[in-house]
Amino acid sequence: MSVTGCISNISRASVHDGPGIRTVVYFKGCSLRCRWCHNPETQQTLQDIMYAPVKCIGCGRCVAVCPDHHKAGEQKMVFLREGCLRCGKCAEVCPSEALSVSGSPADGEEVIKEVLKDKLYYRESGGGVTLSGGECLLQPDFAAYILSRCKEEDISTCVETALCVAPEAIDRVLPYTDLFLTDLKIPDPKKHAVYTGRDNSLIIANLRSLAPRARVLARIPLIPGVNDSEEDKEGFGEILSGLRDSLTGVEVLRYNSMAESKYILAGREYSGFGEAQTDEAMLEFCDSLQSRLPEGPRVYTVI
Repeated sequence: MSVTGCISNISRASVHDGPGIRTVVYFKGCSLRCRWCHNPETQQTLQDIMYAPVKCIGCGRCVAVCPDHHKAGEQKMVFLREGCLRCGKCAEVCPSEALSVSGSPADGEEVIKEVLKDKLYYRESGGGVTLSGGECLLQPDFAAYILSRCKEEDISTCVETALCVAPEAIDRVLPYTDLFLTDLKIPDPKKHAVYTGRDNSLIIANLRSLAPRARVLARIPLIPGVNDSEEDKEGFGEILSGLRDSLTGVEVLRYNSMAESKYILAGREYSGFGEAQTDEAMLEFCDSLQSRLPEGPRVYTVI
């Protein structure tokens, strides 16, 4: 019997979410609130109403179906988010797709039908299916169903997770996951709480438990002025040194501000962290961290 869950999107032909060409299933809901989050529309478990004023043609159909939260402006509709029930009726009648819904119930078998469309590309490229988010492990039964069905179809599987979840959720998907991509954001627990809303004690405990039992690639999203100091490098080194025999590698991810448009669509304030790092800065960070892990996993970045 199929299992249902809530997703925001299925993205095909990705080359940044695991090896080869992959289809990425983005789950709704996350236990963290990282200030630099690239997918803010996936943070809430409930569906979100996204509004792109640039697409609005001022037809007034949304005002007709929901006058409490849509008002006619001089040229564009004004969307009043406070108190919105997120029912999506306004998006249903919007002819220009200025209003859209992020997040919808999904049947596991329907997801499998979608990912099977690119099975040939997975086989030729060494790719497969990646579950991401948000935090896909907040829906462990739904995630396990999709992953197990992928294995039945001989499709490689990957899970992107921040590991800020119950250990039982990890155990639920472990038998069906070929590779875990796990974020290691900030080594200091207090600073981690400031920038993500939670400390990192559960994350580190889960990483230490998972790494000896699975293929795990740890990833550090490098945020300018947040986790790139000498003190941060020391902290990362201390955490990773205890995992040197378990990890397949440590990938350092370059910061970018491409998510700003998503914050605008979601009606949220964007916290920028400046310019992306240069190639030289990325390589210097990797070399510096690697020097703290002389016998540890390879630290690298993609230039």
